[in-house]
Amino acid sequence: MSKLDFLGDVYLDKPYMVDLNLNEFIFNLEFPLSTSGIPAKNKINLGMDISYILETFKKFPVAVNLANNHIMDFGEEAFKTTIEYLENNNIQYFGAGNKSNNYNNPCILNFNQKNIAFLGYSCPTTSAVFGNDVSNGSALLTDENVINDIILCKEKSDFIVVNLHWGDEEIIYPKPSDIDKARKFIDAGADLIIGHHAHVIQSHEIYKGKPIYYGIGNCIFPDFDLPSNFDGEVFQSRSSKIQAKHNKQTIVIHLDEELKVTHKTAFLDGIKLKYSKVKIPKWLPKTANQYSNYYKLWAKSRMIKGFIQNPRIPSFSQMKLFLGVSK
Repeated sequence: MSKLDFLGDVYLDKPYMVDLNLNEFIFNLEFPLSTSGIPAKNKINLGMDISYILETFKKFPVAVNLANNHIMDFGEEAFKTTIEYLENNNIQYFGAGNKSNNYNNPCILNFNQKNIAFLGYSCPTTSAVFGNDVSNGSALLTDENVINDIILCKEKSDFIVVNLHWGDEEIIYPKPSDIDKARKFIDAGADLIIGHHAHVIQSHEIYKGKPIYYGIGNCIFPDFDLPSNFDGEVFQSRSSKIQAKHNKQTIVIHLDEELKVTHKTAFLDGIKLKYSKVKIPKWLPKTANQYSNYYKLWAKSRMIKGFIQNPRIPSFSQMKLFLGVSK
C-alpha cells in the first residue's frame, strides 16, 4: 500500500542516512539552498550552498513546506535560487512567496486518485520574514488567512493538510491560543494539522475525529555554530547549539490510500535517522495561566542547568528573571 509521509524540520549541513522506508514524502525545508544574498538582520542565519537532499533521502520529496522563520535568511536572491532548485527537480512547494501568488498556497497533489491540498503559514512569534505585495516571504498565520484558504481548498480537494510554524522553542506543550486556532481550522474543514518550529515533539490530539500534531519535532537538524545578528553590514556575533536528545526525536506522519492518518516516532542517532519508540506528550494546557506556570518552571530549570554547567555569580537582572520569569 502506498503512503504519503510527513516529516519535521530539515536542515542539512552534510549527507545523512534515512532508514524510514519512505515512499512519497514532504518536509519542512528550514533553510534556503543558497547563502548568496543579503542576510536577514538580527537572527541566526541558516543556509547552505550545496543541497544534500538527494544524498540524504535517496530521492526528492514530492513537496516542501517553506512557511518558516529561516527560508528568507539570505533574502530574495537566496529564496529565488531555492525556488529554481525546487522547480528544476520537480519538487512542489507551498507556504512562502508573495501576495500575488498567495504565498504558493495551496499546493495540490494527486495521491491515489485523490487531491491532497497543502497549506503553510508562520506565526508572527517566530520572527519570520513575511511576504507582501512585492516581496517574497512566509505566509502570515492569521485565523482569517488560514480559514479563507481552507474554504477555497474544499471545492477542489479531498483532504486538506495545514502546516503551521508556531509555538515556543524547546517547549513540549502547545499554547492554549494555538490549541484554539488548530481546533478552529479543523472546524473550518482542515483534515490534518501539522506543527513545526519548537524543535521538540509536542502534544498530539484527535479533535472531532481529525488529528492535530502541535509539533512533530526536528527531522534532521544538526549541531550548529553560525554567524548571527547581522546589522546590515557585518555579523555581530556567533550562535551555537549542541542538540539535546529531545531535539533529535521526531514524529513521522503517514497518510494511506484510504486517507487514514497514523504515525511512528523516530530518532536521529548520530548520522542515521531511524524508527525508535519515543514518548509523545499528552497534556494540553487549558488556560494561559496553566501554560505560563509551566513555562516559568521550565525557564527556571533551564537557568539552573546553565548555572551548573557554567557556575558564576548571577547578575541582578538574572536574579530578577529567576525570581519572576514571565511569558
